[in-house]
Amino acid sequence: MKLPLLLVTIAVIYLSQGVGGSKILGVFWTPSKSHHILGSALLQALAKKGHNVTLLSPFIDDVDIPNFKQIKLTGIEGSLTQLINPKSNILKKTITFVSSFGKNTEKFWNNKPVQDLIKSRDHYDVVLSLNFFNDGLLALNHHLGAPTIIFHPAATTSGSNKYVANPNLPYYDNPFLIKVGPHTSFFARMMTTTLTGIVALIDMFIMTPVQQSITQSYLPTSPPILELRKNISLLMVNAHTSLEPTRPYVPNMVQIGGFYAQTTKKLPDNLQKYLDSAKDGAILFSFGTNMKIAEVEKDKLDAIMEGLRKIAPIKVLFKSEIDLKDAPKNVLVSKWLPQNDILAHPNIKAFITHGGLGGNTEAVYHGVPMIGIPLFADQKTNIENAVKSGYAVRIFYEDINQKTVDEALEQILKNPSYTEKAKKRSSLLRKQPMNPMDKAIWWVEHIIEHKGGEHLRNLGMDLEWYQLYMVDIMLFYLVVIVIMLTTSILSMRWIIRKLFFKNKNKTKNKKSKKE
Repeated sequence: MKLPLLLVTIAVIYLSQGVGGSKILGVFWTPSKSHHILGSALLQALAKKGHNVTLLSPFIDDVDIPNFKQIKLTGIEGSLTQLINPKSNILKKTITFVSSFGKNTEKFWNNKPVQDLIKSRDHYDVVLSLNFFNDGLLALNHHLGAPTIIFHPAATTSGSNKYVANPNLPYYDNPFLIKVGPHTSFFARMMTTTLTGIVALIDMFIMTPVQQSITQSYLPTSPPILELRKNISLLMVNAHTSLEPTRPYVPNMVQIGGFYAQTTKKLPDNLQKYLDSAKDGAILFSFGTNMKIAEVEKDKLDAIMEGLRKIAPIKVLFKSEIDLKDAPKNVLVSKWLPQNDILAHPNIKAFITHGGLGGNTEAVYHGVPMIGIPLFADQKTNIENAVKSGYAVRIFYEDINQKTVDEALEQILKNPSYTEKAKKRSSLLRKQPMNPMDKAIWWVEHIIEHKGGEHLRNLGMDLEWYQLYMVDIMLFYLVVIVIMLTTSILSMRWIIRKLFFKNKNKTKNKKSKKE
């Protein structure tokens, strides 16, 4: 077969699939680098598949893919600082977040690339967006006339379930309720239900109205956000049963957990040599892309460093944005470390982590047990799930001291059960019916091919929350029961009174006759 004919044949086969060379827009607007890493990995894979991909993000990757266009959003990066400070309590973090998220939303809409997009109204076959407290993005997607796929960077929550009417269940752990007892207890279920309700009220009366007001000023003809939420084509969730307890999923909520962990790159020469020479094993320490080591109190950092010194000759790779001149000799400090690639090295024995889902997923994929020091958001739940599954030891941040650090290192390094459980979870994550990256790409192309996901739509999206959870029906039955009981009681009372007074009257009549 001649070359031109061969090329034509390949092109015909590819285009016959119906989605070849589609235009895809990715909007990963948040200031979290970890969110960007996830979105960029998926969008780059779509570009390599032949699609024309544009990514809007506060971060830019150094990649050379001709049909992968990156547009930088400015003024957003770094706005998470107060939220990730471990010294702040949950109340302070909540107040800070609620008072600042509107400003961050304004920063997004004020970006020139976003304004250009609104004016140009470019055509896209699908939009992948990470909404994360910015459902105004749905108005942008509607303005562009494209089906919406929402990418959720963590496990399912009440905040993500709302997009597809996936049920909120009272027996699943909440990130803020780790110490309330077993999930089957009345108190735990009551607290989870109560907190879910509080979050829903905050979203309904604070978050959504603020987003609606801001969005309306930029896209005044857009339908209300509450209406736009009812027309999500697909929700991609960065989760898997190897990482979280099993739970129901409606058809248009798809698990793709582990989709990025399977691809590892060659380590830089210095790191490769360092880990190859770690004959007694090595540990990776990283608090992720957002948390700064400079925020950790000196006494806690000293306890961690002393604990790492004691495990020599085991080597340690330690991610820190600041120089740690007094670090032990067996600790190599670096401002940047390719986390997934390091965890894939056979000499890695453990991972000390803040519990972000990205790091958890990578550790599970490579079968590496963890010491978790959760700091905020879903990290507590992630580590709790890992502890319950037997492949992690937890230290609460406020409990960090020499004793807790030494005990955690002792357990994770000398008890083989942690590694065994990690490898079991790794097998669950790796051995899926379909490669998770291929699965993610298949679903994106499926939505493009069918111009949306109406055929997957859960009918629960047509119901209000009180209808979805049958609150109105339960109230109806409650009213009926109350009416029936009240009627029964009143009837019985009437009958008793009638009988009583009748007998009483008879007795009176008899007495009067005798007299």
